[in-house]
Amino acid sequence: MSIVFDMLLNGTLAFVGTIGFSIIFNVPRRELLFCGIGGAMGWLLFTALSDSPFIGVLLGAMAVTWVSRILSMRRKKPATLYMIPGIIPLVPGVGIYFTMFYIVTGEHYQALLRGVQTLGLAGVIALGMLIVLSLPRRLINFGKKVG
Repeated sequence: MSIVFDMLLNGTLAFVGTIGFSIIFNVPRRELLFCGIGGAMGWLLFTALSDSPFIGVLLGAMAVTWVSRILSMRRKKPATLYMIPGIIPLVPGVGIYFTMFYIVTGEHYQALLRGVQTLGLAGVIALGMLIVLSLPRRLINFGKKVG
């Protein structure tokens, strides 16, 4: 398969998955599309930079948070409405699964390695969100006068 097809498939699946989680989190119907776009964009940025998962996750989390802040200002909704579902595709679920798998099977060294990597990725998500959330509003909205 081509790289373009893989990117389109990944983006579509992240979009649909994010909308699914948005429905579970009771996001209003009018906002589902925007949540899906944020999640897909973060995941596509992560997959484009898959050579380094930490940098990919950092930039993906920053992109989701940036878009969430812009949408929150433009649509007059809380940023967390877009941010929490948008971050879901970046959560290292496979790492959590394998950490638990290695613990249950008694492979404690592998569990430790996978657990530290998973915690690192979770910390990088938090760091990416923190960086963007600490920026002043006028930088987020591209210099336009806000409210």
